Amino acid sequence: MTTVLISGLGLIGSSLARIMKQSVVQPTILGDDPNDDTSQFLLGQGIIDERVKLLNAASRADIIVLAGPVSVIIKQLTQLATADLKPDVLVTDVGSTKMQVMAASKPLQQRQIAFMGGHPMAGSQQTGARAGREDLFDNATYFIVDGSQTPAQTAQFKACLAPAGLRWVTVPATAHDGLVSEISHVPHVLAANLVNTADHQLKHDAVGLSAAAGGFKSTTRIAGADPTMWTAIMLSNSEAISSQLTTYVEQLKQIQAAIDTHDSAKIYQFFAHAKAVRERLDQEEKKQ
Repeated sequence: MTTVLISGLGLIGSSLARIMKQSVVQPTILGDDPNDDTSQFLLGQGIIDERVKLLNAASRADIIVLAGPVSVIIKQLTQLATADLKPDVLVTDVGSTKMQVMAASKPLQQRQIAFMGGHPMAGSQQTGARAGREDLFDNATYFIVDGSQTPAQTAQFKACLAPAGLRWVTVPATAHDGLVSEISHVPHVLAANLVNTADHQLKHDAVGLSAAAGGFKSTTRIAGADPTMWTAIMLSNSEAISSQLTTYVEQLKQIQAAIDTHDSAKIYQFFAHAKAVRERLDQEEKKQ
């Protein structure tokens, strides 16, 4: 019997537990979360088998999944570096940035404890254990950053998540952080900025944001995500995010100049290129 300890039972951690319960591995799942309501809900639903504290139960686990914010993951890696652990345990995480996490895992790896960086590219604007879903990761990309895990440990972890039909991609930490900044972190900044700017500009308008239709709501859906988590992400990947925001500002200035000068050719090309890229993404999604 495989025992999995998941620390952090919010949207991602509780979804992982749900998926693992559907796998042929049928692991015993130990859950660590400071929220009493979260833990009782998951116990009552049979999604976790036992509520524990990470450091008290770490010695029982075959796989330890750190599913809190990046700042918490880094702290926990430091704690696990001196904890009593099984010699063949696999420690992994689901943090959305990897360079700081991989650096924090070094003392653990120096003890010959296997660590594998991980990041499932899935989520929701909803938060908490009740928002977790068995299908949250269906056909999603799951990034792996190699640490000191063995092929057998990687295979065991993948088997636990097999019901999701994940696309596993191995990348270096630096490449991962640059990529997710472009396709995930910066879009969250832009969505939040759209909402904040519109709220500021329309706060004295009698109708205001209540008139917002599908386009605005679809574009800004992710602005409803957990601010605590996204603050941690901004701080842990600040260099890549700041650099890419500079590029976005430059691109906005270019389209602004085209609008100011009524340059119809540049305006058309701006939207035509975006349309073509978006349609390509839709086609690729249908193939999966």
